[in-house]
Amino acid sequence: MNAAADLRGYRVYDDGAVEQLGPVPTSRLGELLAQAQAAPPERAYGIGLYRDERDFLEARPLGHGAFAFRSERLVRDSLLARLAQRGDALSFSVSSVEQAVAAFVCYAGLARDAFERKAADFPKAR
Repeated sequence: MNAAADLRGYRVYDDGAVEQLGPVPTSRLGELLAQAQAAPPERAYGIGLYRDERDFLEARPLGHGAFAFRSERLVRDSLLARLAQRGDALSFSVSSVEQAVAAFVCYAGLARDAFERKAADFPKAR
């Protein structure tokens, strides 16, 4: 099975709104990230990919081409469980759209456990 074929995308706005994008081919990631960078501050958003409702990777523009990533694998449905897990989330940053695309491609192409091991080598978010 091709893990990348199962990934769906979304925009998550700073005001909490979420816009589903449907299936996102890796060839579109650069375009989506560039659009997020160009969004006006009053409607800023990040881009996310997810395997299912409990396993996702989000990137938010930081300015100057950089992106902050966060990823979680939620094990329970309750809000309390989600809040409790936040400390265990992966977080890292990259300094360019190309590196952001590479991080998403890594997420798309690897099983979750392999992605978590690989992500340990990424720079940590500040």
